Amino acid sequence: MRWKPAALTIIGRLLHAALVLTLTTLLFKTVYHAFFLLSAESTTPAELTLQAGRGGNQRARGPAPEEIAESLNTFWMSFDFDHCRNVCEASRIACRLRHCEQVPGVREWD
Repeated sequence: MRWKPAALTIIGRLLHAALVLTLTTLLFKTVYHAFFLLSAESTTPAELTLQAGRGGNQRARGPAPEEIAESLNTFWMSFDFDHCRNVCEASRIACRLRHCEQVPGVREWD
């Protein structure tokens, strides 16, 4: 049985539409998931100040030595409050070089 060119054109267009729909759906799901992960881990400076002020919070006591060492040996691309707190706990010079002095909850060097 030989297919007519019109039938092949219709099948090709249907397959193309299905492919576009699938890829568009995957793109939107990926972007949605990425924004969901970003919103879940983001905290505002006001929330950080409240967390640092509470006595029962473990972060109020300061970072562990392992966290300080990891922050000093890690290069990060984003402005991360935990890294700033860890770096400023260990070194005034590193705190100043990484522009972390203004982050709420960091150690203030006099």
